[in-house]
Amino acid sequence: MSRWRILTVVSLIGLPFLVLAGLGSYFLWTHGWTYLVWWPLTLVMAGGYLLGWYWQRRRKLLRPADFEEVPAHWTERDRGAWELVAARAKAAAEVKPERLTELQFYLDTARDMALELARFYHPRADDPVSNLTIPEILAVAELAARDMAELVDEYLPAGHLLTVRHWKQAKQATEWYSALSKIYWLVSAVFAPVNTGLRYAVSQAGMAKPFQQIQQDLITWFYVMYVHRVGTYLIDLNSGRLRVGAARYRTLVRPDISPPREPGADEPLLARRADESQAEPAHQVTLLVFGQVKAGKSSFINAVLGERKAVTDILPATNEVERYEVHPPGVSSRLVLLDSVGYGNAGPRDDQVKATEDAARQADLLLLVVHAKNPARQADLEMLQRLRQWYASHPELRMPPILGVMTHIDLLSPGLEWSPPYNWQEPTRPKEKSVKDARDAVREQLGAYLVGIVPVCTAAGKVYGVEEWFLPTLAELLDEAHAVALLRCLRAEADTGKVRKVFRQLLAAGTQAAQVVWAQAKK
Repeated sequence: MSRWRILTVVSLIGLPFLVLAGLGSYFLWTHGWTYLVWWPLTLVMAGGYLLGWYWQRRRKLLRPADFEEVPAHWTERDRGAWELVAARAKAAAEVKPERLTELQFYLDTARDMALELARFYHPRADDPVSNLTIPEILAVAELAARDMAELVDEYLPAGHLLTVRHWKQAKQATEWYSALSKIYWLVSAVFAPVNTGLRYAVSQAGMAKPFQQIQQDLITWFYVMYVHRVGTYLIDLNSGRLRVGAARYRTLVRPDISPPREPGADEPLLARRADESQAEPAHQVTLLVFGQVKAGKSSFINAVLGERKAVTDILPATNEVERYEVHPPGVSSRLVLLDSVGYGNAGPRDDQVKATEDAARQADLLLLVVHAKNPARQADLEMLQRLRQWYASHPELRMPPILGVMTHIDLLSPGLEWSPPYNWQEPTRPKEKSVKDARDAVREQLGAYLVGIVPVCTAAGKVYGVEEWFLPTLAELLDEAHAVALLRCLRAEADTGKVRKVFRQLLAAGTQAAQVVWAQAKK
């Protein structure tokens, strides 16, 4: 749409209002009602602007979008880096307004923020930026630019029609309006000094200041959004999660906005196979079940599966990690259960620790199974400490949440009683009190490492607590487990796709070179 068409439409729409306003003002002036009508209308308008000023001061009109809640897949190191971004965004109020309209200021901000975050992730590197690849840096620019374009398109009226020239002209128009406004008040003061003085005071107190504040906050809002978006992608850049490319990143992290791209028929076969081999983690959650021998791991898995798949016996029967799949009712995700090697009361051996650590790398949620009547939990504590230490030495990974599962509650005192349901949260019966006491004992010993503890009974014919307490708790932890799965998927694709991508690039380059040679030969 051209500018003259826009001006024509605006003029035709606005002309009747201007004519009516002029005729109404003339009528009021000829009948001497100007003073009586002007003051009530001015007070009403001033009231509206005062409310705007008050709400804007409370940040209820224009405020930055809620990006204070960091992405769920970030690690603790990423959250520490976000504090640097948040501090820069909060300092936006101290930036001079004229700088917020300069393109170079935004480029300088992105550069300074990139260097600051790179030094945070690589404090010992002489030049931390040199460790980044060109495609990763371009991915930051692509993702941030796309987000900002979506924000402008959604929140700025006619934003898709504004050019840089319009932006500059709008700034000049604001300056012209200020100058013409001063001339108007000066001329009015010559003919009606008292009336003009009162009107000017009301205008400055009730209208001009809030309007200027809204203008300033609008520009500040855009700058804060820019800092948030660029900072978010710079954090993912330094964490290595943009190695999969901008398109794949958006597909995994924001599938609602960027659906997977269908490969075209003209793409190389190797490229299509690479796309097809990338699995989506959103609909699958991997659970690692670990604990001491005879704690009831296999019985618990059987209770969750609803059938006897895991071998159960009085002696440990699992010699390596076993894999099971389950689709429990009420849980949207497909669950994969990993049954790990059990360890003894004396503590886990090095091979058992390594097997559990290897399985934990593939898991999104850890389930520690403990026996309700076995107070010897030093081995469990050592395993939890080893897991935490391992994840602390790998800050690029996020430790999955650990949920405690307390089995064999049917053996608690009184042992011969078994008549569920039991309300152990507010116990009144002896069995309920025993369950609560046993759970409190587990929480006192291991609670610092667990996100929760659920009691269950997995004995044949007496299964209780799986559907009542375990599955609802699991559903509450799915979002956090999905975040761990997403981070694991991003890293896996970045690591396994390097060699494949080199071959794909060589194939594309060879194809292009062959086409050039063939074209030259035909000449």
